[in-house]
Amino acid sequence: MLEHNIYYNGDLVVTRVTGVIKSQEMIDHVFWLIDSHNVGEVKSGFKQLIYTDGVESMELKEEDIYRISQISEGIGQTRGDFKTAIIAVEPYDTKLAYLHKSLAQKSSLEVEVFDDFADAFNWLGCDNPDPETLQ
Repeated sequence: MLEHNIYYNGDLVVTRVTGVIKSQEMIDHVFWLIDSHNVGEVKSGFKQLIYTDGVESMELKEEDIYRISQISEGIGQTRGDFKTAIIAVEPYDTKLAYLHKSLAQKSSLEVEVFDDFADAFNWLGCDNPDPETLQ
């Protein structure tokens, strides 16, 4: 399950991933970002933080990451350049996070992988909007 929170008037999107991670759900997330930008809920050049919390299993494969990158590079470019911080601590999500980072290097998207919130927010250049929850 994915839970989205928008902070700083659309400048920051924080996505919590829990339970069973499915490929279609992650692809839907990319389309949600595009739609949210198109209606003005998320601003151009936004910052994004994605983190896992209590993941039971991951039904996401390398080809799904390729598809997500293709969508972001294609129709997702209307959102402008943006930064994505991924907090990955489990071996399976770390591997996929680094694959996403390597694919993003071919585009204007910036992706970095972290193992804690403080470093991720520092790299994004913004304060933690909910330090009691996001730690």
